[in-house]
Amino acid sequence: MFQKSNLREALPGSEFVQTLEKGLQVICCFNEETPTRTLADVAKAVGLTRAAARRLVLTLEVLGYVERSGKAFRLSPRILELGYSYLASQPWWRHAQTVINEAGKHMGCACAVGVLDRDCVAYVAYTPGGDTPHVLRSIGTRLPATATALGRVLLAHQDPDEVRAQLLASPPARLTPFSLVAPDELALELARARQQGYASVYQQLEIGLFSVGVPVYDRAHNVLAAISASVWRREPDAVTLDAEFLGPLRAASESITAGLPF
Repeated sequence: MFQKSNLREALPGSEFVQTLEKGLQVICCFNEETPTRTLADVAKAVGLTRAAARRLVLTLEVLGYVERSGKAFRLSPRILELGYSYLASQPWWRHAQTVINEAGKHMGCACAVGVLDRDCVAYVAYTPGGDTPHVLRSIGTRLPATATALGRVLLAHQDPDEVRAQLLASPPARLTPFSLVAPDELALELARARQQGYASVYQQLEIGLFSVGVPVYDRAHNVLAAISASVWRREPDAVTLDAEFLGPLRAASESITAGLPF
């Protein structure tokens, strides 16, 4: 599913725990731009009363997920447990990391393995490239799916009608002057990616950034994830695409599949 916002509507009100929802929103309001927040900041960011924000933040502090310095709060290292729990439940990611380390070294570029997280793609493995030192990525990075090769590969294997409906309901943001945001144009690109077995994007996410992605399959030939290579190019062409990236990426994808424990 591209988007799961309908699940809340389908869940009876008595089954939905709003306090848990607000607690998770409090955690998520701490980010790269605002690593520390006061109680007033948290209340404003999440849309809570100051009293409610105080109860949630102090509870997270007691549980060890938040720590304070004076009147400011920040996430504690223990918060990493939450993200690592996902990785630990995906035993293939370590092998995937080993594979892309070698693939990135061979191609001389950044490589990533990602999975679809609603309208974003989330990295579960990543290795930086020599020509992209200023592109800050890591395991856990989340990027708009429609603007990335990883995301387009994964969206291409979702139900086309559901994807198009979500694109119409929530059109993607224009990240560069070249970003495709029109639902019909994106739908055509996704259909092309599914037919040709790969997706390539140029200057959709950042100016000058060229990425190519291919699917990673499980043993039943269902799409499990996607793997991509990213470089800076002025004018990428089909010859470069085939010769430099598709062969190595497909080989890496097959290697990840071969190493799956199931």
